Amino acid sequence: MQRGCELTLNSVTKVYSPGTEAEVRALGNITLNVEPGEFLSVVGPSGCGKSTFLQIAAGLIGASGGQVALDGHKVNGPPEGLVYLFQQYTRSLMPWRTVLGNVEFAIEGHRMSRAERRDRCMNFLAMVGLQDFASRYPWQLSGGMQQRVAIARALAAEPRILLLDEPFSSVDALTRSDLHELVLRLWEERGFTAMLVTHDVDEAILLSDRIAVLSHRPSQIVETIPTELPRPRDRIATPELPAFLELRHYLLDQLTKRPAHA
Repeated sequence: MQRGCELTLNSVTKVYSPGTEAEVRALGNITLNVEPGEFLSVVGPSGCGKSTFLQIAAGLIGASGGQVALDGHKVNGPPEGLVYLFQQYTRSLMPWRTVLGNVEFAIEGHRMSRAERRDRCMNFLAMVGLQDFASRYPWQLSGGMQQRVAIARALAAEPRILLLDEPFSSVDALTRSDLHELVLRLWEERGFTAMLVTHDVDEAILLSDRIAVLSHRPSQIVETIPTELPRPRDRIATPELPAFLELRHYLLDQLTKRPAHA
């Protein structure tokens, strides 16, 4: 099992179409440190730039200012050891490949025999409960099952850090709860660092060690709050804890405040 890595964002800003009438300041000035093996969630008002923030952290798009580093090494593009789990699983999976073929894609460049690659990927499918669906195609699965395939593929890449861009928002409530439990279990077992962007306060509290709260655009981190809830977390019992309900109330109050200039 690989140890999770440290992610650091130092004075990161993002401006689209600078110097034009269409200029948009998406990110104001963001400094954040995600500790090795930590599960951190990022929440904020709708349209505040949460996905932009995560894409910059992943090296998928460049920042206008500031710096992103992974274990002290500057991020100029998607770094080795980082895996990005997208919200739209239907777009991230290849419909012409089987479930097994989609998972194998993550390690096709690795030096191993075909049998070794298959056995390894079948093991990850077993982790997400899909070993019996290896020969199916994504379009033959439910939405929740497709997202499980995406999670299995992410794990097959042996991430040291997993970035999750609202990956549970497109599935029904029961499936979402199952996926929460799955991701928590795999994070505890595999030891990777995780950073989740979400609009769901309950989800953030249930999964995270800390929660970073973004302001309205141009986004800045208003505060970073430790959840201080016991682990292991239970998807039924944990949300009933007084500390959970108190934090939920506080976060919802913060997120529904109107910006000062509104």
